[in-house]
Amino acid sequence: MTILKCSATKCMYNENELCSRGDIEITGAGARNADETNCGSFRERSASGAAMNSEAHHCGCEKINIDCKAQECTYNEHCKCTASAIDVSGCSTEGCNETKCNTFSCKC
Repeated sequence: MTILKCSATKCMYNENELCSRGDIEITGAGARNADETNCGSFRERSASGAAMNSEAHHCGCEKINIDCKAQECTYNEHCKCTASAIDVSGCSTEGCNETKCNTFSCKC
């Protein structure tokens, strides 16, 4: 499993820069740089800051499984992330299109 640090604080799964979802998906099949990736698992936290829905595991997990659709990423092996640690950013995000995987490294 990969260590995840996430600064997308508007995501309902973000718990102190850890992910409570348990697994995430990084999208961007044709990505050639980090800006062309995003966290497909991002869900916007409600305006009231309400608790997570039933999908969430309710813990801030440091290590999680990451499905990776960024086919050109050095760390993508059979759609799984093999990096020892990744950083997902998007602290002012209002949707998954504003998040990105900063660890993305193009093998192109």
